[in-house]
Amino acid sequence: MSKRSFDEFSTVPSGSRYSLILQHADHLLKAAQSLKQDLERLGKYSTSPSHEKIFSTLKQHNNEIHLATQALSHDETSSVSTASESTHKVQKIDKQQDSSNEHPQSGFLIPNPTVLTKWTSQDICDADSQPPLPPALDPVLEKAARTHAGVARGIGEMDYERLEWIGDAYLYLISSAFIYQTFPNLAAGRCSQLRERLVKNETLSDFTVRYNLDKRARLPTEYQPGGRPSQTGAGTSASKKERKKILGDLLEAYMAAAILGDVGGLSRVTTWLKQVWATTLQREIRDEHKKSAVEGYSNAVGGEGQFSGGSSAQPLPPKVVLNKAIGTKTVKITYQDEGQPKKDKNTGLPWFTVAAYYNGLGETNLRLGHGSGLSKKDAGEKAALQALENKKLIKRLQKLKDDMNATLANTEKPLDK
Repeated sequence: MSKRSFDEFSTVPSGSRYSLILQHADHLLKAAQSLKQDLERLGKYSTSPSHEKIFSTLKQHNNEIHLATQALSHDETSSVSTASESTHKVQKIDKQQDSSNEHPQSGFLIPNPTVLTKWTSQDICDADSQPPLPPALDPVLEKAARTHAGVARGIGEMDYERLEWIGDAYLYLISSAFIYQTFPNLAAGRCSQLRERLVKNETLSDFTVRYNLDKRARLPTEYQPGGRPSQTGAGTSASKKERKKILGDLLEAYMAAAILGDVGGLSRVTTWLKQVWATTLQREIRDEHKKSAVEGYSNAVGGEGQFSGGSSAQPLPPKVVLNKAIGTKTVKITYQDEGQPKKDKNTGLPWFTVAAYYNGLGETNLRLGHGSGLSKKDAGEKAALQALENKKLIKRLQKLKDDMNATLANTEKPLDK
């Protein structure tokens, strides 16, 4: 059976609208009846069930009831819009052709800039907590998003291939926007490396397993645990790499189904991605926000922490700010490698660690801080940044600097006549 186009599953013919509403109503009725039966069964064995058991029973049925209710709500909205569309069909087509800045309601949705704000430390989730998965409210798209083509071809249903394709595009767009907003001074190459970490199969397949999407997926037997057995004992089984690719595709397809399922889907998916991806890039996000300390010290050293370049001012590098804060002619701040470079677990590139040392004014090889990065320069800047964050140490070294300046000032005063 040939695959259905996007228009085929994003719109419903007006002639089948009534039957579709009946199906959704029947789905809701069955879900409610199932909940009632379980509650009655619970009361049969206990005259006063505990709150925990009641809550657990409600939770088991909540998703089905919620999906059916949302589907009926969508039918109500669609029915109203269908009546209006049938009256103004020609005018609507002409308007869509003439207006290049608008998109049809069932077309490709564009993220609202208000939800594509930069990451902050507050967006990073704890290891034991995770945001709820955004729902895919359209039952047709939800089912397609978890149906492999190898299964769909045998029963004439939609599969997830087209949804995975459009979901991949959305993930690239949304991740690029977050990275661009959060890391304004990061080179394009490094931005691409961060994006690759967010959209690669390892990351997406981890989300698929974490949210149990793999357990709801309809996959050929060879992609399931244990593979496809045979009478001769030489069954077929997908490799770990192939299975990881399938699991990543499932996440992309589900994201597309959640986005296209209703008008609020894109906003919910963007919010969810912002939180789960913030945990993936938590080290880089925290490092970026630590740089605010540099601006504070820039102001503390007499406003010299900025240089003008065109119409805007940019903060000086942490190394320069550190030197302005505690350095003098008799003080030397050095940056030294610590051990041999290791490999970054995310990129496989060399990972350098550098420490900052202070010598002078009675101090010898005083370790100020250390930092790591994909280059010695980046590692050194992070070492200086860590030193600036140690306010107690910086305050003590600034006092040494001030005392020395005061001594020099007194010795250079002319003698009184």
